[in-house]
Amino acid sequence: MSEAWFATSNDHKYAEARFVLRRTDVVLRRLNTKGDEVQSDDPGRIASLAASQSHRLSRKPVFTEDTALFVPSLGGFPGTYASHAYSTLGMDRFLKLVPRDERRAVFVSAVAYCDSEHPPRVFIGRLEGNISRKESGSNGFGFDPVFAPSGSAKTLAQLTMAQKCEISHRAVALRKLAAWLRSRNS
Repeated sequence: MSEAWFATSNDHKYAEARFVLRRTDVVLRRLNTKGDEVQSDDPGRIASLAASQSHRLSRKPVFTEDTALFVPSLGGFPGTYASHAYSTLGMDRFLKLVPRDERRAVFVSAVAYCDSEHPPRVFIGRLEGNISRKESGSNGFGFDPVFAPSGSAKTLAQLTMAQKCEISHRAVALRKLAAWLRSRNS
């Protein structure tokens, strides 16, 4: 068994991590903080620096997560500034920015793990999809109500936690972390 502390103040992210890791040999704990978040266009760099700082302060085997939403028709905006775009623009204004004929998007999750034996190690998860024309669904958070995974007519917010955690960018990155921890302990 491996113990890992998730440094996050986001209840939604923690619930997803708990759901994804529940059937692994990772014992999940929580540090209700993430530390400083540097400004960068690279979610891996943001997560890595946050994990390093969180480990330095807590002395625990810790991981952090940073999510970015890249919309190619908007030049990659909002990218790593998705949370800021969500809180300042709101969903309606964001949806008006996305061109009607080019709505492709990709969610990227960077999970960074750090302990006393390892510098930060980053695990990336991606989920391709499209930005819907209107909000749908009440599950999830952030841009989930307007992000429909490729091949799905439903947004992430219309999926159950189990359905979302089968395909989500965060779940992919967390499963990579769990596999690495398992291989390290073998």
